[in-house]
Amino acid sequence: MSPRDRLLRSLACKEVDRPAVAGMTTAATTELMDYCGAAWPEVHTNAKLMTKLGLAMYPFVGLESCRIPYCLTYEVEALGCKVDLGKKNSTPMVKSNPFYDRIDEDLVLPKREEVATLARNKVILDAARDMKAEAGDMLPTIVGVTGPFTIAGHLVGVDNLLLWIITEPEKAHKIVKFAAEYERMWLQEVEKLHIDLIQMSEPSASWDMINPDWFDEFAGPYVKRAFSGLEDTKKVLHICGNMVPMLEQMIATGADGLSIEEKSDPYKAVEIVDGRAALVGNVGVVKPLLQGTPEEVRQAALRSVDAGFNIISAGCGLSALIKKENLQAMVDAVKSLPPRRR
Repeated sequence: MSPRDRLLRSLACKEVDRPAVAGMTTAATTELMDYCGAAWPEVHTNAKLMTKLGLAMYPFVGLESCRIPYCLTYEVEALGCKVDLGKKNSTPMVKSNPFYDRIDEDLVLPKREEVATLARNKVILDAARDMKAEAGDMLPTIVGVTGPFTIAGHLVGVDNLLLWIITEPEKAHKIVKFAAEYERMWLQEVEKLHIDLIQMSEPSASWDMINPDWFDEFAGPYVKRAFSGLEDTKKVLHICGNMVPMLEQMIATGADGLSIEEKSDPYKAVEIVDGRAALVGNVGVVKPLLQGTPEEVRQAALRSVDAGFNIISAGCGLSALIKKENLQAMVDAVKSLPPRRR
């Protein structure tokens, strides 16, 4: 069974010989950059280097996927945010909120035909196209995107967005709807490339920040709207924090897979989801991947396997400082499992 077949079958909750082990969220380290000769921040603006880095994780450590890009800033850069592209060991960061004090002005979406060329969008599309061509039928291809609620928070400031939910909900709806419509157009551009799946990160919609009722009104429906631009491409939704209390809300977005971090009890998550979506994760990024030992990583990976996760992955985007030996421990723990009887 090829890595691509295994991951796609795992995502569909079908029988496989073992769980897939993949880099579902941002997947790059400084050691990987040195290995393949493609490093941040140059990768963020160079399609050839982005492709090279995206394809390198499988030969480097055996993670069964190739994924680009490496930030949650490129969509909002296209919509007017200023972005610092970071350094070799740090991801890009948003440095301005262009609609912080002028939300009452009309929000004008870019024209559909403009979306593919805005800001870094062309770089990402070119890299994704080349990555797909190189990966062929062997490796699953993943493009990371940002959720509408998180995009909205970047555009107006998270503090404003959360305040408006309480005091001026129509403003909150207006900006999140704007973000969802833009993201829908962007996903349609990605789908033209026949990428296997998109992985949407929606960290601002975590239970740590909003309650289930707010999610139901201001986040979930807009994630679903953005997803509606896709016909064949699979969808994985990642949200940080303990999402056990909001797994039902995540399922309702229409995601094929739910990516959750180690704060979410894996056994409770499997019980609640009950096969209605694939579960992805939930090996801790800080502990054990960054700060732990290979044995601690192995135990964490096996816990996710034992709980019944379909795809084993880091619980969130990798720190660029994670050592190869710890990533290798996660991969080896899964690949050394005895084949499942069919």
